Amino acid sequence: MVDIASGETMQITKDRAGLSFNNPVWFDDTTIGYMHNGTLYQFPLDGEASAVFTPSVDILSVAFRAPSLLTFIASVYPNSTLAESRKLKQSAADRRDSAQVYTNLWVRHWDKWMTLEKPSVFAIQTDRTEDEWTVGAETNLLQEMPLCEDPLVRWSVEDYTVDPQGQRVAFVVRRPGNDMAWSTNVDIYITPTNLSQPQLLTSNVNGTASNPVFSQDGQYLAWLQMEKPGYEADINRIYIYDQVTGTTTFLARDWDLSPQFLLWSANGTHIFAIVPDQGDDALYSITISNGHRLRLTDQGSVSALRRAGNDLALLFSNQDKCSDVHILDPDTRKVRQLTGINHDALQSVYLGPAEDFWFTGACNDRVHGWLIKPLAFDPARKYPLALIIHGGPQQANSHAFGYSQWNPNMYASAGFVTAQINFHGSLGYGQNFTDSIQHNWGSYPLEDLMTGLDYLLATNPYIDPARMVAMGASFGGYMANWINAKSHRFSALVSHDGMFSVPMFWYTTEELWFPEHEFGGLPYDLAVRPGYSRFDPENFAANFSTPTLFVHGANDFRLPVEQSLAPFTLLRRKGISAKLVYFPNENHWISSVGNSIRWFTEVLGWIAHFTNTTLPYKLPD
Repeated sequence: MVDIASGETMQITKDRAGLSFNNPVWFDDTTIGYMHNGTLYQFPLDGEASAVFTPSVDILSVAFRAPSLLTFIASVYPNSTLAESRKLKQSAADRRDSAQVYTNLWVRHWDKWMTLEKPSVFAIQTDRTEDEWTVGAETNLLQEMPLCEDPLVRWSVEDYTVDPQGQRVAFVVRRPGNDMAWSTNVDIYITPTNLSQPQLLTSNVNGTASNPVFSQDGQYLAWLQMEKPGYEADINRIYIYDQVTGTTTFLARDWDLSPQFLLWSANGTHIFAIVPDQGDDALYSITISNGHRLRLTDQGSVSALRRAGNDLALLFSNQDKCSDVHILDPDTRKVRQLTGINHDALQSVYLGPAEDFWFTGACNDRVHGWLIKPLAFDPARKYPLALIIHGGPQQANSHAFGYSQWNPNMYASAGFVTAQINFHGSLGYGQNFTDSIQHNWGSYPLEDLMTGLDYLLATNPYIDPARMVAMGASFGGYMANWINAKSHRFSALVSHDGMFSVPMFWYTTEELWFPEHEFGGLPYDLAVRPGYSRFDPENFAANFSTPTLFVHGANDFRLPVEQSLAPFTLLRRKGISAKLVYFPNENHWISSVGNSIRWFTEVLGWIAHFTNTTLPYKLPD
């Protein structure tokens, strides 16, 4: 916790390996709540923590509205309370067999197999006397949703929000149906908090809705709305629903950027939006009356946003500065840094600043990238280069501090010039630029990457063209495989949870809408099949010759492990150096600390070996 006036911080929970504290929430001005080991606790700032509520099943996304409303998401069996669901789950675990039977899609999503339990939003009225809480019976606010009780229809609540008065809940849910695996129809519903009476607000649009947020007076609900069915990277439009008139209007519809997060101003005259904008996740203010837009932040990225009176509290970072709390005055645009949590810990860590570069890429478009010079840089020396290729593909390398395996300074600190290029398909450069990657996975992005690399070699003579590596995850892993099929200019490659067989991707992934949009339809349709085959690395397997490190998690259901096992088998059968690092307890990402350390050990060792680079430190065994 941080005092906004003084900047003083206070640690509320104990910091010890194995302990997990999450979902902080304010009960009042002097009492904080949080979840720990399945229990909701209260912590008076002048007292000791005590339990408030231990639900029968795990809960998440806890919210509280004074004086007495508690809301959360819990997964329950059809037509069951929390307690009944706990018993049903135990009965399922005690069965003599473990079979799970499916007759329709989805059968699994992200890293979990679907069960009969469905995530739902619950509301509970509480009674609080001093430090004692009485928790009433829960109300399932989705109980009256269409097909709520159909055990064969799996679905998921994506998000929800409660109005400041505690009277209504707006929630985001994939419209229940048999087409959920190939539809991006995600809707906004609104319901009272005392009973399930869901009202659909998005019946006239079949794209993805997200990020509902109430105005402070509770009259208006804003959200982000994609309008193109089947396209998960369509531009986000801002919709506003007036609960008094029952009408929906649009805000800043002429904007060519795609907001990712919304927050109302305290007086309701503006909406603040976090927006990808030429490599930054920038903060904008949008005037409700006329849609006028004003960028409030300079270079860098905002990753979280809350109101702090009339000011804004935000997490802000750069590629060489980790996230800290800042306070921004939206009227003057003045920003002051409030915290420096990791300042001391990072004093001995090399964090090189990111330098912008622009070049002319595919379609004669201007393409943007970042360059970070290595530790102890000497322009008279020659350095290896690490090209980091982002995933998505409709994402972007941003001017933000990364906490995953793809923080570019991890490679700069190991002695590599590190480059990132926001190729065609990236966010933040206009929707046409983002859309252009459809049907062009192997053309425009590869041209951008190779042209950008030529530009860097021509303008930075300290880069050694004989000691270059390319690496990436997801689409970046696909691109590493595609490079292996199309280029021989890299000493080594790293493909993390990448794609090798494009047609097989459709047959094994869980979100069918994605390949159907990107490659033009169904792969078994002979008229469509060329769209899958044109940029399929497997079709060019005979060309693979670059040593490659493959990394994959067993619980990655977006791109199952066979997508890495196959090219690993190919290279080893051809007698080419390859390594497969398999994590049986990870999904599309690497999340545990121990596995992250092992990931870096394997990756840094691999790229150092094939570029004949001596690392400035000893890797762990």
